[in-house]
Amino acid sequence: MRFDNMKCVLRGTLLAMTATASLLAQRTDVRTVGSAYSTIDQSGAYVLSASIFAGTGSDGITISGSGVTLDLNGQEILCPGNRGVAIRINNAQNVVVRNGHISNCAMGIIVNGSSNVKLESLVIRGIDSAPPETGIMVVQSRNVVITGNMISNTGLGLFIRGSRSFGNRIENNTITGGSNAGLGICYNPTDTDRVGPQGDLIKGNLIRGFGIPVSINATSNFNVIQGNTLIYGAMAIRSDSKTTVDMDNIKVSTVPAI
Repeated sequence: MRFDNMKCVLRGTLLAMTATASLLAQRTDVRTVGSAYSTIDQSGAYVLSASIFAGTGSDGITISGSGVTLDLNGQEILCPGNRGVAIRINNAQNVVVRNGHISNCAMGIIVNGSSNVKLESLVIRGIDSAPPETGIMVVQSRNVVITGNMISNTGLGLFIRGSRSFGNRIENNTITGGSNAGLGICYNPTDTDRVGPQGDLIKGNLIRGFGIPVSINATSNFNVIQGNTLIYGAMAIRSDSKTTVDMDNIKVSTVPAI
């Protein structure tokens, strides 16, 4: 009976693999990315065919075209230790990046001047440096969805900047700081724009290992922080804006009560 069951399992696995291979063979529209310093400037579906090493002189992958889906295919983009940027999305619209690993970069992903971007199912790990080491930075970008990612060992988990950053959603991520961690999620102006992001939703995240899991500056207005689990050392939410909505968050201090 056990042998028959094993044959059924093997037969089912082979059928699934055959179906997947057949499907990929039919998807002639999927293009491969197989080397570092690649620029994607044409719309379409792309898949990372192998892990790549991104040095310090240039970004690992740059996306400047709109209508792009990049599947990292479980592969890794590796940097030389708190240097380099794994993926930069620059002045693009309707972009999806998913399903892969980013390790040891100064900046895991930068989204700049873009809209309708989705980052999902990514594992981003730093080398436990102090800020500005950052998992994901969003600058002057709107309608960015960051969901279902695991970010760890970075000085900053997520850094959202500028008044033209609005309508973004940060949902269901696990963000874990290391021994040099500063802030889990930080909202700030840019160097040339004195107003911070507006009207974002931060919901359902687990943030731990940071002195302050969520920090909102005074010019970042109408942002909603809802239903997160915030395990903190100094303060769960630091908001200098009177318009911040703090709703149904679980706040757990790691400092023993006196």
